Amino acid sequence: MKKSILTGLIWIIITLPGFTQKECLITEHYEDFITVEKTTINEKNYLIKRIVETDKKSCFSDLINNNTTFIDYLLTNFSSNANFQNLLSLTDSIALRKAYFLDLKKDSVFNSVMTELIAKSISKEIPKDTVSMDNLLNIAVKYFSIVGLTEEGYYSGKVCVGLNDIKKTEKERKPFIEAFCFSSILEHYQSEEYSMYDEFVKAIKELYKVNLGIDREEKLLRAQGAMYLLMRNSENLNKMLASEYESNKDYLPFILKTN
Repeated sequence: MKKSILTGLIWIIITLPGFTQKECLITEHYEDFITVEKTTINEKNYLIKRIVETDKKSCFSDLINNNTTFIDYLLTNFSSNANFQNLLSLTDSIALRKAYFLDLKKDSVFNSVMTELIAKSISKEIPKDTVSMDNLLNIAVKYFSIVGLTEEGYYSGKVCVGLNDIKKTEKERKPFIEAFCFSSILEHYQSEEYSMYDEFVKAIKELYKVNLGIDREEKLLRAQGAMYLLMRNSENLNKMLASEYESNKDYLPFILKTN
């Protein structure tokens, strides 16, 4: 008796761990990595929003967890504060969170920035931008601010996310370059290898070698311009930015042109 052998095709579908399209839509997951709370300082209420690491796995969780300062810069500078007074009037923390995230999901500027970040760095739907070291330095030097003169005539300086000359000097904002430069400077503000603090102090000392004016405001303006040029020529700042790019390039939405 002949045996019938049925030969068929066996299709094996191997499903690798992955994420659904909705899980990769970062605008639906702000609550996973953004915290918001109300605090009172000197009898005045403030709304504190910040980026925190997330333990929820998604296509962008590694980007968030490895770049909290970078994302925090985007949240601070490219999201609206228009409804903050209404939010501050809420006494219940749960109601505050609900109202804040409802507003944030409607924030066209922030949503656009975050969507573009994911499209260029994670999903690769949009090609990465190409930038030069000159592009980075043009922005980076703006975070080293001369903020005033003491009564004794000494310069007072500060590195700050909010107090800088980006808005005054850049007609077109570049969110990702700004965030990268600021987060890199902050990471190495007092690092052993690069110490941007030491570079800043060294540049301030150089300012005293030239009399920049008699009028206080004119002197400050000239000092700030001189500071830009001194920091732009800082070998440590150049090396630090190049090093930080190499360490973080997988998550960055731009490619650094080497020549």
